[in-house]
Amino acid sequence: MLVTLNVRNFAIIDSIEIQFNDGMTVLTGETGAGKSLIIDAIGLLLGKRASNDMIRYNENKAVIEGFFSIDSFIIQEKLEKLGIELNPDEYLVIKRELYNNGKNVCRINNVTVSLSQLSEISEYIGDIHSQLDTLGLINPKNYLYFLSSSNIQNLLNDYIIALKEYKDNEKEYQNLIQKNQDNLEKKDFLTFQYKEFVNTKISVDEEKALKEELSYLSHYEQIAEQIHEFYKIYNQNDLLSKIYDSLSCLEKLSSYDIRYKSLKESLEESYYNLESILSDHLLKIDHLDFDEKKFNEIQNRLSIYSDLKRKYKKDIPSLIDYFNKIRQDLEDIENYDDLLEDLEKKVNVSFHKVLKIAKNISDERKQNALELTNEVKEQLNDLQLKNTNFEIVFSSSSEESNVIFYKDGIDIVDFMVSFNKGEPLKPLSKVVSGGEMSRFMLALKSILVNKMPIGTKIFDEVDTGVSGIAAHSIAQKIKSISLKSQVLCVTHLPQVAAMGTHHLKISKEIMDGRTFTKIKELNKEERIDEIASMISNGEATNSSKEVAKELLDNIANI
Repeated sequence: MLVTLNVRNFAIIDSIEIQFNDGMTVLTGETGAGKSLIIDAIGLLLGKRASNDMIRYNENKAVIEGFFSIDSFIIQEKLEKLGIELNPDEYLVIKRELYNNGKNVCRINNVTVSLSQLSEISEYIGDIHSQLDTLGLINPKNYLYFLSSSNIQNLLNDYIIALKEYKDNEKEYQNLIQKNQDNLEKKDFLTFQYKEFVNTKISVDEEKALKEELSYLSHYEQIAEQIHEFYKIYNQNDLLSKIYDSLSCLEKLSSYDIRYKSLKESLEESYYNLESILSDHLLKIDHLDFDEKKFNEIQNRLSIYSDLKRKYKKDIPSLIDYFNKIRQDLEDIENYDDLLEDLEKKVNVSFHKVLKIAKNISDERKQNALELTNEVKEQLNDLQLKNTNFEIVFSSSSEESNVIFYKDGIDIVDFMVSFNKGEPLKPLSKVVSGGEMSRFMLALKSILVNKMPIGTKIFDEVDTGVSGIAAHSIAQKIKSISLKSQVLCVTHLPQVAAMGTHHLKISKEIMDGRTFTKIKELNKEERIDEIASMISNGEATNSSKEVAKELLDNIANI
C-alpha cells in the first residue's frame, strides 16, 4: 500500500508530505483546493503521462515521490527482471521528476526506468478510478475484460498464434491466385527471358575466372618484365648463396650460446622458403604464354555478361536470382492446380484450428457472463438499484460461413440494462445517468476486487450525482472494498466521508500573493465539523453537527 507521498512544486502544491494508512482514507475540501491534484500526483507514480504544465509557476521542476510497502510475488518478479533489488523490510520508492524543458524522469529505488516499465509494475500497485474512467468502464470495447479469466488469457495466447497462421496461409493462397493470373499474362515473355538465361549459361564463378584470366593476358608484358627484375635482384647479388653462408655463422654462435639457436632455425626456415619461391613455376619466364585467340574469346564472352547486366540493370548474382525466380514462376504455372489445392488444405486446416480455439473462448466467456450477471444484480440491489434488469448479450456468429475473427476472438458483447421496472433493456452506454453510472461502476469494482491483486484503490469523485439512501449504499460499498485493499477516496458526500477510517482535509490559502495547498489529518471533533459543513453547504450548524456526529457514531458501530 501507499505509505508516504511527497509532492513538491506541483501545480498549486508547494511542498507537502502525506502519511497514509490502511483501511479507507477520505479526502475532502472545497472545489479547487487540490484534492484531485493529490490523486494526479499518485497517478504519475502509477505511470500516468505527465506534462510540464503541471510544474508550479516560476519553478524549474516538480518532484513526486511515493513510498510503498510491497508484499507481492508478481511485483518482486518484475523488479528482478529490471535489475532492481527490494529487500523484504524495505519500501519500494517510486519517483517522478518533471522539468520545464520537457524532460521526464522515472525512477524505482533510484534506478531509472522507462514510463512503460513503470506502468507495467504499477499496474499491480494501485488503481485510480475517476468519473472519466467510469465512462471507459461502460464502453463496449472494454466489456470483454470483465469476462476474462486466466484460462481465457491462455486460450487467447493460442488464438493469436493460430489466427496469424491462418491469415498468413490465406494471404499466401490469395497471392498464388493473383500471381498465377499475372504470370499467365506474361508467360511468353517469361519463357523468352528464361531461354536467354539458359542459352548464355552464365555463372558467378565463370565471370570471376574470365576476369582473372583477362587481367593476366592484358598485362602479359608487364608480368614478364617484373619477373625479369625479380631474378635480377637475386642473381646479381647472389643473395641466396650469401644467406646460406650466413647460416654457418649462426651455427657456430649457437655452439657457444644456446640462445642463438632459435635465430639460426628462423633464418634456415626463411632460406628454404625463399629457395622454394625462386623455384616456383609462376616465376619462370618460359611458362608465360600469350594466346591472342584465347584473349579475344574471353573478351567476347565477357561482353555477353556486360550486355546482360546493362539490359537488366543487375549484377550477375542478382541476375541469376532473377532468372531462378522466372524458372520458379514458370514451374508454378505448370503446377498451379496442385499448389492451389495444397494451399487450400492449409487454409482450411488453420481456419478450423483458430475457430475451435475461438469457440472455446466464447463458451467460457458465456459461462463467465452468467456468473457476472448474477453478481452484478446482487451488487446493484445493495446499491439501491433494486428494479434493475441486467443482461450480457453476445451478438457474434460462430457459423463457418459468417464468422469474423477479431483480435480477441469472435465475440461482440454488449451490456444491456433497464434501471426501471417495465422498461425494455437498452445498451448500458446509452441509458445511464451520472448516479446510476457511479453505482454500476462500484458494482463492477466490488466484484473485481478479489480478482485484481492491487494494494491501493483510489476513487476520485465517483459519487458525483448521488444522494440520499443511494449515497449511503455507495459509502458502504467503498467501505467493503477497503476491508481487502487500501482505499483513498475523494468525495463531496458526507455519507462517504463519515465511512472513512482516516480523514484528510485539503485546503488552500494565499500567502504573499501565491496560492498554497495545505493538508491536515482530522481528529474526531474536526471530522464532525468538516462533515457538518458538507451537510449544510459549507457552514457547520448545530443541527448539521448533530447529524455528522450521528453518522460517525453509526459507522463506528458497524
